[in-house]
Amino acid sequence: MVVKLPRLIPIILLALLTVGGVRIIQPNHSQSIGIKPLQLDPAHHGQRRLGELIFLSAWELDSPNEDFGGISGLAALPDDRFIGISDAGTLIGFGLTNDDRIDRPFIAPLPGSVQPGGNYRDRDSEGITFDAESGQFWISYEAKHAIRRFSRSFARLDGVIRPKEMQLWPRNKGAETLIRMKDGRFIIISESLEDDDTHQALLFSGDPVEPGSVKTSFRYRPPAGYRATDGTQLPDGRIMLLHRSVGLPTGFSAKLGIALPPDLAKNINWDSRIIASLSAPLLVDNMEGIAVKQAGNDTIIWLISDSNFNILQRTILMKFRLAERGGNKKPEAVAAPGFESLN
Repeated sequence: MVVKLPRLIPIILLALLTVGGVRIIQPNHSQSIGIKPLQLDPAHHGQRRLGELIFLSAWELDSPNEDFGGISGLAALPDDRFIGISDAGTLIGFGLTNDDRIDRPFIAPLPGSVQPGGNYRDRDSEGITFDAESGQFWISYEAKHAIRRFSRSFARLDGVIRPKEMQLWPRNKGAETLIRMKDGRFIIISESLEDDDTHQALLFSGDPVEPGSVKTSFRYRPPAGYRATDGTQLPDGRIMLLHRSVGLPTGFSAKLGIALPPDLAKNINWDSRIIASLSAPLLVDNMEGIAVKQAGNDTIIWLISDSNFNILQRTILMKFRLAERGGNKKPEAVAAPGFESLN
């Protein structure tokens, strides 16, 4: 059957956005990361309110290094630095100065990610979390399902576990979301959706790599049409979850939700209250990473996108402030015209 080209164009674009297109590799080991400021809404630069978030800044990040991009998880470190992990098994580190310049960037493979006989499935890292006190990091892998623990500053691989429950998750839609809570428990959520539109998930009573940690299966229900891609615990103990959707004609969109930590003694099903949405014409891409920082009394939310190493996509870093609870919002948090309906 002959299909006219105009009808093929959106199908081809959606396919490229979904699977990442063709990655063109030009060997380059540069450690530099470029940064360019962006607006939340290019047509209305004054727009700041996004549901219960206040937009502060956004940037496009890029680098000539062929391993830059594909950032699937983000961790905010205490020293005003960030660590991103890519689905190609790469660490991408950087800081932001007060005048919005990249500080001390580095791009390097995760320890143990490149080894004889290994392939892409061995290094498909998706989620990252860390313990500020011990300096340890945990990373989830979705192709060959595993959780790996790394010592301070990623000096070495410190342990690995492959929970049997995770081995039943689809190969390319495994442990996408990894959250370490302040009480030492861990939440791991699969990217795949079950027939009832919920994600399979695991709650660990402690460090999942340690033998004594007890795991409990539960389900997380994302907003309709979306999948959970990352999560983090807020300073007040609540959990913020990032969700992503892709479709025609709008392309990518994202939703942020807040929930109390799961109480599986009461309910094995968990969901969140959606507080903000991102979709065209607002700035958005394949949003997959979220991190949180406390700045004085302000809770700062950071989002980052996974470019899929696709020339049609970008690595976008976004900065928001969580609106104050109880209705005591600062003057800049007043909803801008046309934004009242966002939730």
